[in-house]
Order: sequence, then structure tokens, then C-alpha cells
Amino acid sequence: MTRIRSAAISALLCGALAGVYPAAPLQAAPQDQSADASSLARLKQRLDKPAAPLNASGKLELRPTFRSSVEKNPFVPTLEEHLRKTFELTDFQRKYAAYTAANGGFDLSLLFRPIDKALEERRIRNIRAQIRRELADIDAARAAQNR
Repeated sequence: MTRIRSAAISALLCGALAGVYPAAPLQAAPQDQSADASSLARLKQRLDKPAAPLNASGKLELRPTFRSSVEKNPFVPTLEEHLRKTFELTDFQRKYAAYTAANGGFDLSLLFRPIDKALEERRIRNIRAQIRRELADIDAARAAQNR
């Protein structure tokens, strides 16, 4: 591989030194105008001829580009099958449950229960505050209407 690369580089250098690759830009050779005119004339003649008619003797069969179908009774799982699929434990979950049962495990609900309770209380406080604001707005609107 390196021999080929070095041979190619040396050939390029020798060619450049020998003047094979001139420094001046190359220009296109002038073209023969009569050849262009005759080819243009031939193109015009072909365009002027009427197109050959299509052979409609045989039956033309087109392949369908898409396919569709309608199922009368699509498969719908029963409630029991859906629940089994949703709640059935995987092998890893079964092994983990057995491990935690044997080793005492750690109940994460002890950690999350107070957090859930605090979030619920905050939500209730916000709802009650919104109700108080809306009742105050209604009372203000009534007082303004009675004046």
C-alpha cells in the first residue's frame, strides 16, 4: 500500500517537474458550429413527428399500490386477560419480592406517605384559598350592584 502511494506521489512530482501539468488554465477547444446545427435540426425533426400511438390491443393490468382490509370482529381481550397482562409480575419482580420478604426489606411507603399527605394538604389549602377569593369577588360585585 505504501509502495503504491509513494509511486503515485513520485509520478505526480515527476510530471509536474517535466511540465506535463501546465500552470496556465486549460481552455476548451472550439467546437464545430455545423455539427451543432445538424444535431439541432435532427432534434427538431424528431419533435415535429407525431408520437407513436399506444398499443391498446392487450389488457392493461396495473398493480395495486396499496391494500386495505376490514375486520368484522377485531380481537378485544377480556377484562380478565387485560388485568392479568397489566398486573402479572415479571420474573425479576417475583425474585425481588421473595428477596424482600426473606430479608425484611425496607418499606418505602413509610418515606412517601408523609410527603403525599403534605402535598394533599397543600392542594386542599390552595383550593380553599381560591374559593375564599372567588366568594370575596362575588360579595364585592353584589355590593357594587346594590349601590
